[in-house]
Amino acid sequence: MRITIVGLGKIGISLGLALREATPQAQRIGHDPDPGRAREALRRQAVDRIDGNLPGACEGSELILLALPLAEMEQAMRAIAPVLAEGTLVLDTAELKAPVLAWARHYLPPTIPFIGGHPILRPDVGEEPGPDLFRDALFCLSPPAQAPAWAVEAAAGLAQRIGARPFFIDPVEHDGWMAALEQLPSLLSAALLSVWSAAPARREMPQAIGSRFARMTADLPDAPDGRLAAMANRESLLYWLDRLLEALGRLREALTDVENEAALEDVFRAARQIREAWLKSRRERLQALPTPADPPSLLETMLGIHSLRSSRKQ
Repeated sequence: MRITIVGLGKIGISLGLALREATPQAQRIGHDPDPGRAREALRRQAVDRIDGNLPGACEGSELILLALPLAEMEQAMRAIAPVLAEGTLVLDTAELKAPVLAWARHYLPPTIPFIGGHPILRPDVGEEPGPDLFRDALFCLSPPAQAPAWAVEAAAGLAQRIGARPFFIDPVEHDGWMAALEQLPSLLSAALLSVWSAAPARREMPQAIGSRFARMTADLPDAPDGRLAAMANRESLLYWLDRLLEALGRLREALTDVENEAALEDVFRAARQIREAWLKSRRERLQALPTPADPPSLLETMLGIHSLRSSRKQ
């Protein structure tokens, strides 16, 4: 089987490394417009070879993994559509699903099944790519209504093979949650940096920035990708931004209420309890998700394997 990974950043390299362990018999072709990222993927052995031509990298592959920023997804689909053979499975990893599914409907032929995907990594995952990046991740899958059953089964099998838990979700519902959990923190990071940039002492005290501020502002999207994602998910993002402004207003009231010092303490206590409950619930719900079935999945059939006893199986 030949697999093409388009986009060799953290997610793309990690996919290649995970597939190297899970499907060693598959040939992995990599493509990235950045030669540096392509060389790094090859050095890490995340791919078997690099093809600098995007259509050439995808031609002849049975599985295409689009690990690209949202801003590059439409152009990539347009470029690869003419060279894909009938039955080629295409799966993406972008943070929004509704716009990607719309592009797939527009550019990909009906004979090319597309499954919208988004791996939501563990909260404690680091910045380094690795074969275990997807272990216990929630791999959201949003197949369109017309997707054939075999393609849906293969996408779920892929998620299981790399250590993730497949989770089927409506694309609009998915994007609503991503507005709150991915895009809102990015907007807050941008706002924090804007506030800092206006501080009179910022040039005199750049070393005062500690690890907490650095962590909170580290995961900003590229400007084109951030703009496109925000505009594509504008209604959901505005809803959650309004909720954030209301929460900040309540926080300001607690801070100004000098006669009720307990109010501010309650804010931090409640926040800590919410976070602890969230982490506990996440673990419990992941454990409750169905585990890979013993019969071989369609992905295994595509790979020519009739049993799955991967060490990555949870």
